[in-house]
Amino acid sequence: MRSSKEAVKWVLAAALVGAMPMGQALADPPVAPKVIDHPTNVPPVPRAMPDLTPYWNFDPPKSPLFDISKFTISGDARVRAETRKNGNFGQDGRFNADSFVQQWARLGLNYAVSQDVDMFTQLQYSKNWGGNVNDAGFQTNANTTTAGGVTNNNSVLGVRQAFIMIRNLGVDGLSLKVGRQLVVMGNHRLFGHFDWNNQAFSHDGVTMQYNQPTYEVWAGWLHAQNSDAVASGAAAGGVGSGVSGGANSDVIFARLAFKPMAGLAVEPLWVWQNNKTATGSNANILIPHAPGQSRHTLGGRVAYRQDMFDGTAEAYWQTGHFDMNNGQNLSINAVALAVEGGITLKDVPTTPRLGLEFNYASGDGDGRNCANGTFTACHGNANTFENLYPTNHIVMGYADRMSWRNMVGYSGSLQLNPTQQSHFETRFWVFRKANNGDCWYTAAQSCVGTANTTSNSLYKELDLIYTLFFKSNKVAWQTGYAYLWAGDGMDQIVAASQGAGRDAANSQWAYTQLQVNF
Repeated sequence: MRSSKEAVKWVLAAALVGAMPMGQALADPPVAPKVIDHPTNVPPVPRAMPDLTPYWNFDPPKSPLFDISKFTISGDARVRAETRKNGNFGQDGRFNADSFVQQWARLGLNYAVSQDVDMFTQLQYSKNWGGNVNDAGFQTNANTTTAGGVTNNNSVLGVRQAFIMIRNLGVDGLSLKVGRQLVVMGNHRLFGHFDWNNQAFSHDGVTMQYNQPTYEVWAGWLHAQNSDAVASGAAAGGVGSGVSGGANSDVIFARLAFKPMAGLAVEPLWVWQNNKTATGSNANILIPHAPGQSRHTLGGRVAYRQDMFDGTAEAYWQTGHFDMNNGQNLSINAVALAVEGGITLKDVPTTPRLGLEFNYASGDGDGRNCANGTFTACHGNANTFENLYPTNHIVMGYADRMSWRNMVGYSGSLQLNPTQQSHFETRFWVFRKANNGDCWYTAAQSCVGTANTTSNSLYKELDLIYTLFFKSNKVAWQTGYAYLWAGDGMDQIVAASQGAGRDAANSQWAYTQLQVNF
């Protein structure tokens, strides 16, 4: 028996020795030999994957492959002073002004590992100076945080972007981006980087893009609105972490863009927003990115620009459901539409552009009943459109008082280029509720005024913005002013919170900012 075991052992050994040349022939081409001091030890910094190239064994790493010519640095800095009076039109009973200064500075570090591989990190420092307790709840004193998420006098240091990008991934035109990144779709109405805000939007995730001359396919998974990259603060029109379920939000999306003819782009889109519900809580459907929902957004954008004409139309339908802990389910059924167009007179001094725009987003007269803790009056539907992660500042009035939720908006605009280095824009808005029984949703997407109104007139807004570029476009100075006239519906919102006979106050906003980039 022992002799049989010995025979088997020697046969297996012979077979293994004979197979070694064949295994080497099937393996990858030979690589340079590695110098291993202690072949039986685990490397100090193991990569948990086949180690074809020796990895660094100390911290910080100093790679012999580093090439300073492939390393680039970029930067941005901005300081903006703002003042606002009656930001909520006196709805909360205070009629005073607030003034503050916001600053951010960004440093971008990029290393081109190869022609198709980049590693990019962008650090960001942001800070608010000053700020008083005010009628719009923008900032408070004593280093406290408001419901909008603005922390007064506290600085924030974080990572705005940090990703690996690989181009031509096995197929020419296919790109992969992994890590914290900016996501922009269309005209920023659903997804935007929201640079106006002092922290801006970033998303962690994985996105893939396939580009061809006549079309583009883009898809990905995002863990949206992380706490250290959230656009916070009603003062800047952001979605504050204090009023949002977005920290538990996962987003999957797919987008196609193609050009059937010169000047025309068609972009169908699907977005699935899956927000988790905290144990023991119910969905408050009045807050942005409310937990407990599975929401699908279907629709698209059509854009046209040819000669003196330009136009854009976006339309979306949202479906899905809210799951509440009391066993009640709400079906989501909401719509939104935006249409804008303009004529640019290219042969006229200052190159004026005249534009018109219409916006609509559905509301829900029963929505406030689904957020009162009893859920006795929910009627089975949630009809308020979800604004997702937009840059509302550039599409819903520069004063940042409106979001794409339960609204109807009309606007006319005039844009001029007084010189090659300057730009002037004036725009007049009329904003109304789409459903009188639903809230007025500010640019932060938070609900203000849950009482019914018989008038849907919220306010009118006049914007005046002037921008000057100099020092080879590396420096920009901008100043703006907005005046907002309260409507009858706003009077009723104020009267409901402050008592009968109390009218809304008109609002004013002004700012000036300086920005440098390299």
